[in-house]
Amino acid sequence: MARRTQISKILSFFDSLPRFIHVPKPLLLGSSNNSEILIEGDTTSSRVKGILANLDEPFNPHLKSQQIWGGIKREQPGNSFVHIHQQLQKGFPELCLLKGHGHCGQKIVRAHAVQKALFKNHAKNGHVYQFEPINGTRDADKRLWPDLIGIKRATTFTGFCECHDSHTFATIDNSQFQNTPEYKFLYHYRAFAQTYYDFAHKFKTIESAVKEMSKTLPATELKSLSADIETNQRDVQELQGHKSTYEQWLREKNWPAVEGYAFAGDTMPDILATGFFAPRKDLQGNVVQDCKSRGPLGWVSMTVAASNDKAVFLLCAEKGSLVLSKLVNSFRRLPAASQTTAIITYVFCHFENFILLPGWWEPLPKETQLKFVNAFEGRYYRREMPHTSDWKLKELVWGA
Repeated sequence: MARRTQISKILSFFDSLPRFIHVPKPLLLGSSNNSEILIEGDTTSSRVKGILANLDEPFNPHLKSQQIWGGIKREQPGNSFVHIHQQLQKGFPELCLLKGHGHCGQKIVRAHAVQKALFKNHAKNGHVYQFEPINGTRDADKRLWPDLIGIKRATTFTGFCECHDSHTFATIDNSQFQNTPEYKFLYHYRAFAQTYYDFAHKFKTIESAVKEMSKTLPATELKSLSADIETNQRDVQELQGHKSTYEQWLREKNWPAVEGYAFAGDTMPDILATGFFAPRKDLQGNVVQDCKSRGPLGWVSMTVAASNDKAVFLLCAEKGSLVLSKLVNSFRRLPAASQTTAIITYVFCHFENFILLPGWWEPLPKETQLKFVNAFEGRYYRREMPHTSDWKLKELVWGA
C-alpha cells in the first residue's frame, strides 16, 4: 500500500491499533523529501499517523536513502512533554495585535475567533464542544476527545484589547452576513489574527520550555522539537509580512484587496470554525502546493459561520491567489450531496480551534465519533468519513 500511496487505508489500519506498538521488521510507510520512510521497533500509533500525514504523494520510487523511525520502549516515560504541559497550563501571552493602530485600550480580552452570537442559542446549558489539547479528555490510547466548554471561552485567544476587538469587528459581530468585500475582509483578517497569535506568541511558551530543557532532553526528542520550532519560526517570518499588509489595508479600508467566495446553506452548520493556513491539498484531496518548500506559501482563510441560523462557508485570500482559486474550484466540482461532509472532514483534519454543536455531536454513534476523533489526530485529508448532514450550500453572487 505504501508504494501505491494508499495513505488513507494505512491510516485506518493504525487507527485500529493500541497506543504502543512493536514492529519486528522494517516496515515501509512511504517517501518524504529525499528518503524512504520506514518504522521498526517500539513506537506509538499516534507517532506513525503523524509521519503518514506528511508523506509524499505520490510515492517516490527512485530514492536510495532511507530513514527508519522507532526505538526501544523506555521503562520510565520521559518528562519533557510533562514539563511543556506544565508551562502551557500557566497561560499564554496577553497583548493587542493592533497596538499602535489607533487608540489601544489597557484591558486585554478573550477575543472570539468565531463570534459567540452565532452559536450561543445552540449551546447546551451555555456550553459547546471543543478539542482542548492541554487539559482535554483522552481515552486509554491517549486520543483527544472534545469536551464541553463554556461559550465565553470557546474559540477565544488573548490577542486584542477590548477596544480593538469590539470596534474592528463590529460590522460582522453586530449584523447578519452580507456577501460584500468588507465582510469577507474582516472574516479573513480575524482568521489571520488568531493564527498569527498562535504562531508568533502562543508558541513561545513551547520554545521557552524546550530551551530550559535542552541539556536534559534525549537527542531524538530535542531534534524533533527543534525541527518544530524552526518550522514555526519560518512561518512567523512569512506571516509578519502579511500582518503589516493587512493592517495597512485595515487602516485604508481597502476591503477589495482580499478576494472571497461565499456559500450559504439552508440549515445551521454542525461545526463552526475559522483558520488561516497554507493548504497542501484542495477539498478533493489534490495537492495544490509543496508545503515542505522553504519558499513563500499561498495562505488562505476558511470560515464556517452562520447567518440567521443558516450555514455560511467562506474561502478568502489576497486578491489573485492561485491557491484560493484551486480550493474554490475543487469545492465547486464536488457533488452537492458530499460538500458538507468534505467541509467537516477538512476542518477536523486541519484545524484545532473549532466548535461542535452538542445537538450534532451527542447523538452520533460512538463508532462515528471515534472516526472523527481519529481524523483529528491523524491530520490527513482526504479520507472516507461518515455522511452526517447536508447544509445544502449554494454559492452566493456578490452583494447577496
